[in-house]
Amino acid sequence: MAMEYDDAAADRLEAVYLGPDVVAQREDTLRRIAVMRGEHVLDIGSGPGFLAAAIAEQTGPDGEVIGVDVSQQMVDRANQRRECDWLRYRCADATALPLEDSHFDVAVSTQVAEYVPDIVSFLSEFHRVLKPGGRGLILATDWGGVCWHSENPDRMKKVLAAFAPHCADSELPRTLNKRLRQAGLVVEDVSYFPIVNVDRYEGCYSEMIVPFITAYVQGQGSVDEDDLRAWGEEQAALDARGEHFFATGRFSFAVRKPDRANKAFRL
Repeated sequence: MAMEYDDAAADRLEAVYLGPDVVAQREDTLRRIAVMRGEHVLDIGSGPGFLAAAIAEQTGPDGEVIGVDVSQQMVDRANQRRECDWLRYRCADATALPLEDSHFDVAVSTQVAEYVPDIVSFLSEFHRVLKPGGRGLILATDWGGVCWHSENPDRMKKVLAAFAPHCADSELPRTLNKRLRQAGLVVEDVSYFPIVNVDRYEGCYSEMIVPFITAYVQGQGSVDEDDLRAWGEEQAALDARGEHFFATGRFSFAVRKPDRANKAFRL
């Protein structure tokens, strides 16, 4: 399943990845996967390549880092900034990875799983490419848990409900623990990385996602244009009065593939 962005959407996506909230999230992910020198690492849904590039610094030239993304445009952008030979990017579907079995010491996927319609195949592939004893991390947002202040709560609910179908499962973390175990992976830890914006400063997550939400909801035609515009304008007005509040977070599931592969997945 191919996915492409126009240049404006790709630029907006990269800006979000470079915002301070997502940079802090990326640093938290790096700490949790604790990549060592010489390891072979796979980043599924590598996007513009910022996480994969940071991982390559940790593996060093004796290691290998492969980033895969369903968007050729994202792969091209990541390759343009690639600075080392042991880091490579490939265009591939996360449910059918063109990679060998039991090859990677570490697999990581951030903000991707909830967008994959066939989560069973996604997790099966995640399991397949890991070495026995290999470790992984899958990070996902529960969009149903967003806490966002508005003086018009009915309009806020309407906009967020219209945005929910932008991913295949907007509440994936609630069932991911079970699904990971069914895929034969051992869930070793589940952690939560909070994003809280009480000021709407430039580059903060709650500011950066407004254009994404607006563009998606406009495309669906499910919210009146005047209501959608008023929703976006209200956030700036609330901030001007010191009343802005936004909170969300990411759930990180740390997993390990058993030393002896479990061939009987429990469905």
